[in-house]
Amino acid sequence: MSSPVIATDTDQGPRPSQQDACSHRVEPATGGWRAAVADGFGAHPGTREAAQLAADTATAAPGGAADAVLAAARAITRAHPGADCVMAHARQDSPDEPVDIAWVGDCRVWTWSPGEGLRQHTRDHTRGQEMRDLRVSDHLARSCDHTVTASVATAAPGSVGTATAPAADLVLFTCDGIHDHVDERLLAELVTDHAHDPDVLVRVLVDAAREAESTDNATALVIGLVPDRRTRHRTRQERLLYGMEGFGGPGDRLPEDSEHLLRVLAEDRTAGIACDRFLLRDGATYWCTKDSDHTDRHVSWHGVSWSQTY
Repeated sequence: MSSPVIATDTDQGPRPSQQDACSHRVEPATGGWRAAVADGFGAHPGTREAAQLAADTATAAPGGAADAVLAAARAITRAHPGADCVMAHARQDSPDEPVDIAWVGDCRVWTWSPGEGLRQHTRDHTRGQEMRDLRVSDHLARSCDHTVTASVATAAPGSVGTATAPAADLVLFTCDGIHDHVDERLLAELVTDHAHDPDVLVRVLVDAAREAESTDNATALVIGLVPDRRTRHRTRQERLLYGMEGFGGPGDRLPEDSEHLLRVLAEDRTAGIACDRFLLRDGATYWCTKDSDHTDRHVSWHGVSWSQTY
């Protein structure tokens, strides 16, 4: 039996230190997996190490997901007293079994399948979420989103969030450096577009957080389908460009009558959705990008920027 495909990407950003951590392992005999993402907080000098220890301990711990979070709490309290982090952990015994999820704080776990789309299975342990539950305006609640109400160091059986998700094509972990800045609609679009390639997906999510001006550490972890079950999902841009003769091939040209499709791509760009294809026109090659500020050679059709390359 083939193993799940697991990919991670993380970026420190402008923060003075990297306090995100992740850990994962697979069970080749069953196709099962375990994974965790932790996000350290506070000024304790051992915060980064505590976050990594929490993620590693949860991934290695026996029992269910909630037991793993409690094991992580005991581990960091012994090794790094005074340090703390938030964390999400999940495990699946085999590809057809439900996903067991546990968390403290505001790291999130999502699943994605073609028929179900992107679904969030965690609920943030933050003051902001408590305010939303009381129907306080989102504008006011946002100011309290960084005040966590549960953490690994303070975890107890009654404070650990738990959920069970049905088996899915993809499981996604994000820290707040991503999901606090990337709009959920865009997040869903990016996951749908890149679900077939976990390595690309994690990079795209971290890049999207930076483009949304996230200044926090940004980390994404993806568990994809085992290769013999995985199918290739055409991206939104590929669907839009499906009728363009010869698009994206060396020496090919974009037909002159495809301006309406470029207009739709422009709407995607306005929403922040990437198009990573290329075209040739008038003997020049252009790459479509979401941001043309980094280049001095580009043209724009209906708001879509195409950067010239040689």
